[in-house]
Amino acid sequence: MKSPRALRLLFGSSKPAKETENKPSDDAFEKPVDMLRDLPWLSLLDDKSFQKVIDGFKNRQFREGETLLKEKDPDNGMFVIVDGRVRVVIRGMSMNELGPGSLMGEMSVLTGYPRSASVVAVTPVSVLWIETATLKSIMKKSPVLENGLWEYASRRFAMNLLGRNEPYNQWEQNIFIQWVAAGEIKVPDKNGRIELKNKVGVLVTGSAALQDGSAITSPASIIGSDYVFSKEARVFLRDK
Repeated sequence: MKSPRALRLLFGSSKPAKETENKPSDDAFEKPVDMLRDLPWLSLLDDKSFQKVIDGFKNRQFREGETLLKEKDPDNGMFVIVDGRVRVVIRGMSMNELGPGSLMGEMSVLTGYPRSASVVAVTPVSVLWIETATLKSIMKKSPVLENGLWEYASRRFAMNLLGRNEPYNQWEQNIFIQWVAAGEIKVPDKNGRIELKNKVGVLVTGSAALQDGSAITSPASIIGSDYVFSKEARVFLRDK
């Protein structure tokens, strides 16, 4: 059985997706403040910063079969699902389905990378959308928000990258989800170092150099332990 805490850390909500019987209308719906306050990346914000995020959200509705995000498209914002279900599609392959409370598009907002997946409505879907410029202006004044988003996004990012490789692609999904949720996100010290001994690592953003002069750039799995990381690097780590 999947751990509710693990699901919440990786997808934003451990609650099952709600069924939506009717197609969403164009009418604005009330923003679900209680649900949003419970999301991991928003739960630690002070009231002022939280309200700024709430004010930045815009209501959007999509019909069954519509594409909410398209793989390889440039970043322009992210959204939280309020009602309905969506399917994540990577390189034409259907992955998991997500429901209310799930956050989508956050990694592109944080890194500027193109979309890594498409998101398609399985049912009529209502979302709260926030534009990148709006969110970044809030993050400049709220390190708690920025760090919360990175914590959330990095685990999701690591799950997507590691989940395609052995041995993780052979694990039961619930075991893998709980394993990833127990990981941590690290930034380098003043010398560009992160303790990597006996760790599985994923370079989420930034770059890293080896003593032989070679280098890796994100996104990448980290093999070995002798790296010097760039100042902006963030690394997902998990005990082997």
